[in-house]
Amino acid sequence: MPVPLHSLLVSAWLFLPDGVTVEVVVAHQVDAGHMFLQQHTHPTFHVLRSLDQQMFACYSQPEIPTLPTPVEVGIICAAPGLDGAWLRAQVINYFEETDEVELKYVDYGGYDKVKVDTLRQIRSDFLTLPFQGAEVLLDNVVPLSDEDHFSSEADAAVSEMTRGAVLVAQVTNYDSVTGLPLIQLWNLMGDEVGLLT
Repeated sequence: MPVPLHSLLVSAWLFLPDGVTVEVVVAHQVDAGHMFLQQHTHPTFHVLRSLDQQMFACYSQPEIPTLPTPVEVGIICAAPGLDGAWLRAQVINYFEETDEVELKYVDYGGYDKVKVDTLRQIRSDFLTLPFQGAEVLLDNVVPLSDEDHFSSEADAAVSEMTRGAVLVAQVTNYDSVTGLPLIQLWNLMGDEVGLLT
């Protein structure tokens, strides 16, 4: 049976600590001000590769049950990724008329809309590792005043500054609308530290 969101403890998510700087890498950039971070120095991070391998071995088998319908918003499931990978994902919206769901990938970040029949029920032992992708918003980074979203140039600039870089993040506040952490982000460049936000 799929695991409902309300049955998961808050400890299922690996949050960024309040007011403390922590080393991170960008796992996925939604746009110039919205991204998913991973705490690559956290002791649980190195277990993620093993989990990925175990999920690949499990969900490559044809007899794994699909999600029951109607799909419950909030459940955690296994979703197909690139190159045959299987990823842990949370259902955040269900579109009954098209038999699709909107997913949030809980370890690597990002959102996707997929057909329900591509998803699989997740084994409970695949839920013991805290979800590694911390969804955040950059503090004081907003689109231009006459725009409702970031330009492709802004998205590309942030991507260029963060791609493959070890960064330091600090939670400064929480967004009043989404509840997501607002962070300041620094790039460690040799002996120098550059503030990105």
